[in-house]
Amino acid sequence: MHRPIFFIFILTTLGCQQNYQLRQAKQIAEEVRQAFAPDKRVALFRIDTIMVGQPLVVRGETNLPEAKAQFFEKMTAAGIAFTDSLLLLPAADLEGKDLGVVNVSVCNMRSEPKHSAELATQALLGATLRVWKRQGDFFLVQSPDDYFGWVDDGGFSSMDSVEYQKWVVSAKAICLHDYVFAYAMPDENAPKVSDLLAGNMVQVIENQGVFTKIAFPDGRTGFVKTNHLMPLGIWLDSRQPDAAHLLASAGEMMGRPYLWGGTSGKGVDCSGFTKMAFFLNGLQLPRDASQQVHIGETVETDTTLANLQPGDLLFFGRKATPEKKEKITHVAIYLGDGSIIHASDRVKVESLRRGAPDFNENRLKSLVRCKRVIGQEGRNGVLRVADSPFYNPMGEMKD
Repeated sequence: MHRPIFFIFILTTLGCQQNYQLRQAKQIAEEVRQAFAPDKRVALFRIDTIMVGQPLVVRGETNLPEAKAQFFEKMTAAGIAFTDSLLLLPAADLEGKDLGVVNVSVCNMRSEPKHSAELATQALLGATLRVWKRQGDFFLVQSPDDYFGWVDDGGFSSMDSVEYQKWVVSAKAICLHDYVFAYAMPDENAPKVSDLLAGNMVQVIENQGVFTKIAFPDGRTGFVKTNHLMPLGIWLDSRQPDAAHLLASAGEMMGRPYLWGGTSGKGVDCSGFTKMAFFLNGLQLPRDASQQVHIGETVETDTTLANLQPGDLLFFGRKATPEKKEKITHVAIYLGDGSIIHASDRVKVESLRRGAPDFNENRLKSLVRCKRVIGQEGRNGVLRVADSPFYNPMGEMKD
């Protein structure tokens, strides 16, 4: 008579224990995510499901071996039995081709694996991509600034470590000019192979005087006017990230259209504009305004703008209150005398000083903070492009 009641009691006890372990596992997963991947734009640790069972079944994916190891160490320490179905990227079906190099002037990286998805960011020709997995014709990749996005298979050339090493040690050059072309023959009237933008990186085959023969990562060749290129090593050594050069680069982009997710000469959003201006002068900024605000040296400022210097980054949005956290939604470069240059509708100049003809009241009211990047190379999160493993000059243009 009492057996059914006892059986129900056992099931109830087991159910409570499993639910308790499930809550523990979810808490551990969140702790590890906060420790290793607090910003999902640049690090991946995702637990899709933790299924109740004996043992618990953990499904998801990560590109961080240390995070996966710590997660399961904590699970074991908590006495939780589990089945490991957490995928460690890169995916096995890539068959070792977990690197790639952009082979178009501007490669669009989207938020989802489809052409209709939001443009998340862009990568320039010659940039290295880390490839994590494939879904249909799209690949989940990371750009040199660690930003995740989905790229179609025509935007880059996938490589294994041997193929990538050949690219790394080859002589390379940077395109200096804003918008030029590679031709099928050393003749400006020849068919075009590709457009090239400032910051594009190509492999150099041979300097032939007026023209230089180049190669793209996918094996195409072309001819570019030699004065449009600079050897990568010389380019890196010649960068002068001071206010004069930075503002000159920013000014060259005046009038460019605003493009959400844009980080190239073809179109920029606010942080894509600041990122591009600094990149052309040898500094690699994080992708988004809410990330850029965490690098450099803090400059105390108020509506008088008294402490600002040309080249400083100004961040706009919502200041922190007792009820709400600070929220950064926009970034601009300070020109001096109250003026800023930024991408808003287009790249343009506006003033934060009342009385100026181009004064913008809303921008002044939403000014949150200022950071100084110039002079901070190698510290406070400011990375020189020359120090990035993805732009290490391993070869020079040949005479």
